[in-house]
Amino acid sequence: MSTDNKSAQPPRLLIGLTGSIGAGKSAVATLIEQRFPVLYTDRIARDIMEQDGAVRDAITERFGIQAYLSDGAVDRRFLAELVFEDAKKLAALNAIVHPPTVEAVDRKAAELHDDGHRMVFVESALIFEAELEEQFDYIVAVIADVQIATERIMQRDGVNAAAVERRMRAQLPPEEKADLADFTIRNNGSMEDLERSTGAILTILNSLGSRPAA
Repeated sequence: MSTDNKSAQPPRLLIGLTGSIGAGKSAVATLIEQRFPVLYTDRIARDIMEQDGAVRDAITERFGIQAYLSDGAVDRRFLAELVFEDAKKLAALNAIVHPPTVEAVDRKAAELHDDGHRMVFVESALIFEAELEEQFDYIVAVIADVQIATERIMQRDGVNAAAVERRMRAQLPPEEKADLADFTIRNNGSMEDLERSTGAILTILNSLGSRPAA
């Protein structure tokens, strides 16, 4: 997604931030936001699911009125439990939500670049699963040991280990994401460790140009 720039200007970069569930991707995104803008695809997708009439109709038709709460908000727990148990249902939901979400991210990223932000980050858990890696100049993956990630999710969401395992099966294994990414942050330690790792990656990215065309 690199855009053409005048020679006197540094290249604009679009950086994907992904990671395995429970790895601490959101914590890294919060640290990045202190210096650079971050677009959260999950939030953008939720807004689309709740505000786009065509998307609401498609979701309701496919998954029933239970997909939305009485106040019009999407029932994320209901949908998550539904799709994590069924790969076909997950694919169906993604087919409805992903295209308008990608379009919205593209638009928002372009606006941020036009406003003078050289680097824009896009936080998304499923960059590789959705085959969106070519959209980005570079990709950073946040991973953690499975046991550590499992304990974090159990504590955060109040679910058991079996439920966490089902969620993990819907994503690529952490080490596979690390192999596919340009940079990896391993979040098995303290918050101070995470801050140092994130800062080092940002320093490197800020010194780089856009990825050469293949």
